[in-house]
Amino acid sequence: MSFTLKQLKDLETIIYFIPYLLSSVEITDEDKKSFFLISERGIYPKVYTDGIQALIEGKRWRGIHMFEMYEPGILDGSMPYIVILEGMPRNVVNFIKGELFKGTHAEIIEKVYQITLETTHD
Repeated sequence: MSFTLKQLKDLETIIYFIPYLLSSVEITDEDKKSFFLISERGIYPKVYTDGIQALIEGKRWRGIHMFEMYEPGILDGSMPYIVILEGMPRNVVNFIKGELFKGTHAEIIEKVYQITLETTHD
């Protein structure tokens, strides 16, 4: 089974948010396939591997970051966009642009991300 472009982008953002304690877990293609069966179709495997669990936790923590950390932090000033976006891969930034505040801050996020790129190349 090959993965769609959408699935590959989703995997990149999920892997980015895998907690540190699970970051060294090997994630196989089989783990990824099983994860998408769970995520997209609700089909659960008989055996959960550490790789599947790492992906599940990455997806869970991605949501926690978006809606329980980033959005409130942006609103109260404790997490400015420049701090959140610095060093993030492009696909993760694109995901954030669509998620935070239901996509209404996408232009601001892109401008700030460009600033982070300029300051890291000086």
